[in-house]
Amino acid sequence: MKPVLFLLLAALVLFSGCSNDNSVTGDKTNQIGMLKLSLTDKPVVLKEVWVTIQDIEVHKTSGAWMSFAASGDSLDLLTLKNREQVLQSAPLDPGSYTGIRLKVSEGHIMDSEDQRCDLKVPSGKIEIPLNFTIDSGKETDVVLDFDADKSVQVVTTGHNSQCILRPVILVKSVSESGS
Repeated sequence: MKPVLFLLLAALVLFSGCSNDNSVTGDKTNQIGMLKLSLTDKPVVLKEVWVTIQDIEVHKTSGAWMSFAASGDSLDLLTLKNREQVLQSAPLDPGSYTGIRLKVSEGHIMDSEDQRCDLKVPSGKIEIPLNFTIDSGKETDVVLDFDADKSVQVVTTGHNSQCILRPVILVKSVSESGS
């Protein structure tokens, strides 16, 4: 048999086995299964997201990080939905600033079934790049918006769950007031 004829015959046999006909024919039973692959997004439903902010730092342009102080109180971030709460208010030197850093010493979540999971904050701090100016005799208000659904990740391995806080914090507003 010539090689070309052999290749054509082999191709004919191969293609005849690749038919799209999945029906039952004659006494042959259908031996092809079906895979239905779906994807969905189930948001994390939480009752509480507690963090303890041990320190707040600000970064002055061309300078180092400076402690802005913090009360060290624990705060349920979900209670801030549609309202604002002052974390700290303190005097700062006039000038331009390029960021805020929150040092989180601990935290935990409570899910909808009252199951507690301690939060791991990978670096122990939350850095928020933000440009703002402090002017002499004026108050600058900065409002940050915490997105819990995007920030808390529950990773299950075996019988254990680990809760990780990778904060998604947006700058809601920066405004200046005073005379």
